[in-house]
Amino acid sequence: MFTKYALRSFLLRTRKFSSKPCPGPAAVSKRDDYYKTLAEDTNESKPPGWDSALPYEKIPGPKPLPIVENLRRLLPVVGELHKSPILKMLNQSREQYGDVVVSKDILGKPDSVYIYNVKDIENVLRNSGSYPVRKVIDIFVYYRTVVRKDIFQDFGGILTVQGEDWFRSRSVVNPILMQPKAIHPYMTRLDGVAGELVENMRHFSRLNENHQMPDNFENDLYKWALESVGIMALNKHFGCLDLTTPEDSDPKKLVSAILDMFDHLFLIEIAPPLWKLFSTPLYKKFVKNLDFVNSVIIKSIDEALAEPIDESVPEHELSILHRLGKRDKKVAFTMVMDMLIFGVDTTGKTLGAILYFLAKNPEKQAKLREEIFKVIPEKDSNITAERLKKLSYLRAVIKESTRIAPVTIGSFRTTVKDLVLGGYQIPKGTNITVVSICTSNSSEHFKDPEKFVPERWLREIDDDYSKNVNPFASLPFGFGPRKCVGMRFANFELELVLMKIIRNFELSWEHSDMEFASHLLYGISNPLKITVKEVTR
Repeated sequence: MFTKYALRSFLLRTRKFSSKPCPGPAAVSKRDDYYKTLAEDTNESKPPGWDSALPYEKIPGPKPLPIVENLRRLLPVVGELHKSPILKMLNQSREQYGDVVVSKDILGKPDSVYIYNVKDIENVLRNSGSYPVRKVIDIFVYYRTVVRKDIFQDFGGILTVQGEDWFRSRSVVNPILMQPKAIHPYMTRLDGVAGELVENMRHFSRLNENHQMPDNFENDLYKWALESVGIMALNKHFGCLDLTTPEDSDPKKLVSAILDMFDHLFLIEIAPPLWKLFSTPLYKKFVKNLDFVNSVIIKSIDEALAEPIDESVPEHELSILHRLGKRDKKVAFTMVMDMLIFGVDTTGKTLGAILYFLAKNPEKQAKLREEIFKVIPEKDSNITAERLKKLSYLRAVIKESTRIAPVTIGSFRTTVKDLVLGGYQIPKGTNITVVSICTSNSSEHFKDPEKFVPERWLREIDDDYSKNVNPFASLPFGFGPRKCVGMRFANFELELVLMKIIRNFELSWEHSDMEFASHLLYGISNPLKITVKEVTR
């Protein structure tokens, strides 16, 4: 079925990976020109209000500082990697400069325009065209298109392409990953993985008289996320949640390596881009780490392809790898890679935040449990799609948690036409950062935004919390054609595991309030030491 991209020979010949030279200024400049070309619009007419709007150069923002001063400003963030108070810093920036703020890179060059006003956010996202363009992470693109071109060949995945190439790839993926019923065939096995996490929680609760989860409990959430994605992408059970599996096994090391990769990306993104000039120590760590991640995933793909397919199994029950492979082998290969790499930290962080909010709000947790009792009267009751549909409060819990603590600060776009935002001229080709994390935590759009109120998302509730919610005020999965391709899968995983956990345990929180911070992704930054009590009903 696959050409396999010489996967086995790749594993053999690249036991020792070499760090290829960095692209240098010329290559980076060429990539910037590529973005601008994609963002060109043949319609030269200016938007309403252009002539009366202030020029781009007048957009306020932090003044460009000497390199030494920029480094000094970044040191507190670098020094406490997991304590980056991104929400506080973004809100302070808005208070100081307004709804439209220009950000400059370490050299003082305009890098992105941050927008905070919901009307401007809607304007940007609705005017992104059929092929929305967004700035990508250069080092990740370079890794796939240059450093490991022998693996990815001429296609590095939907995260590395733009324009029509991106659209063609999403056209292959969307019919499978974005359909509501696409996840149902995996329900039984995903429920089994959720059950493994529950058993681990039960085991941990018995290790101390306080029945509290250990300091590293969040790691089990990442292992659950990897197992869940593995079931859907490869029909594979990694064994990460098996407490008898050695810690130095490839699956468990894979989880750690993926988390380390996000840490490396964070440091690379906020530091001077020296890796573009020469192979820095951090660049070498990033390449070595991602090489290991790729080797484990590729081995798993190889094993999945080596297994004969039962022709009697309907196509919709096959793994994502085999389903996409029937349409486009290259897209299938990179999509499975992306699912396993980007579906661990993101979904694991989201689950951690939800568990904290439920533990901190016992009355909301009790309401959710009562809903679950009605749908699942017994702990071992079968889980079906019909039963999941009845859990409206569960979906509201997830939505409220991702409002308060979305894993990303917002969406990113490169304008494909001239726009007027906040009274300023925004030329086509401008990088925009839609700061949704601030709007979703603002009293402008949500009553008592700091409170965990799932009821605000229930249509049948008529109160001040649920009235006049602007649909662009909270966008945890983005908007439009470039909306997160894994949205349905992530929500489905969360529904299943939360239903299982809350059906089995009462959660409580006996510590000071959780701190939330960002190191590329946003989420809890303290140990998730939740106390659990067995539900006897």
